[in-house]
Amino acid sequence: MPKFGGLTTIGNNCFVMIGAHIAHDNHIGNNVVMANNVSLAGHITVGDNVWFGGLAAVHQFSRIGRNAFIGGGAIVVEDVIPFGSVVGNHAKLSGLNMVGLKRRGFSKADIRDIRAAYKAIFLGDGLFKDRLEQASQDYAENPLAMEIITFIREGDRPICKPG
Repeated sequence: MPKFGGLTTIGNNCFVMIGAHIAHDNHIGNNVVMANNVSLAGHITVGDNVWFGGLAAVHQFSRIGRNAFIGGGAIVVEDVIPFGSVVGNHAKLSGLNMVGLKRRGFSKADIRDIRAAYKAIFLGDGLFKDRLEQASQDYAENPLAMEIITFIREGDRPICKPG
């Protein structure tokens, strides 16, 4: 769990729209967009290039991975993987943030690799922990896939999964 010593930090080039609330001890990355009335509780970490739809809310101590998309009205009570897209109350993974990946200039090969790792981790057969371990072996040389795997492993809270 990150400790920011009572400080909230907001990165460069962020766009925080009217009525948005960023509570104490948060760390917001660069190029984050928060639409109207987004609400972030305390002790949240938001990676770079994350987009929040209007009226989304995030539970305290949550982590939002870079390049994620939080749908409008989503109530996020679990961590969101890098490159993930979540919607709903309580938020569930709806897939990958494909629009964001394309807009950020990810290559077709990178998107293909991220998609393959996502499918292996979240949509395969067997236990989640076994799929995660297998993916860590299968994608050990792929930094984008390993970013997702490392994010999951380093967290001490549940992660959003497909619903």
